[in-house]
Amino acid sequence: MQFLHPLALPTLLLLSALGSMGQSDCELRKNKDSIKVYTCKTGLSKFKAIKATFTVNATYSEFVAMLLDIENFNHWQYKISHAHVLQQISDEELIYYAEVETPWPVSNRDIIIKMKITQDPVTHWVTVSGNSLPDYFPKKDHLVRVPTSHSLWTLKSIDRSRIQAEYNIQVDPGGSVPAWLINIFAADGPYQTFRAFKDKIHSHKKGGASFIAD
Repeated sequence: MQFLHPLALPTLLLLSALGSMGQSDCELRKNKDSIKVYTCKTGLSKFKAIKATFTVNATYSEFVAMLLDIENFNHWQYKISHAHVLQQISDEELIYYAEVETPWPVSNRDIIIKMKITQDPVTHWVTVSGNSLPDYFPKKDHLVRVPTSHSLWTLKSIDRSRIQAEYNIQVDPGGSVPAWLINIFAADGPYQTFRAFKDKIHSHKKGGASFIAD
């Protein structure tokens, strides 16, 4: 029997909480272009979690290919200046680095994420988890390292060419940014990100992820 490392337990609890957030826990903050963005109380952080839902004309493999194209994150992820892969563990798992622009006078952030993709063999539903690794390599003097970030994508097909996507994230941006300020503007970034995602996926050059069943 394989035993769970005790340090992994908070992450699993948080991902479980993110994946089960109901409408009663969340306040709808943005509803535009078929994208809904909520801020959600989890009781796990002073920063509210974010939940977003939208539909997109794509297959599972096309959607996942976009998520795996790390070097092009800056074309659709809000305020990402650049990103690159640090370690390719397998087709389904990798570690990447990204820098995030923030408005003056707040210092820019950087973040290291371990991404893992799984697919249910029966339903074909896809989940993509992202967990921060703040100590993967030393911090840079001019950037604030994001200490905590846990995200979870859940993808369910509506038909062969449309997907219902749900994205949940809980993040502590680090540094001295007050929680109330982050929470006020929390809805705009996800909306801009997913609107750009829906626009860009149709011109994406990477094709589909071959290990994902449509």
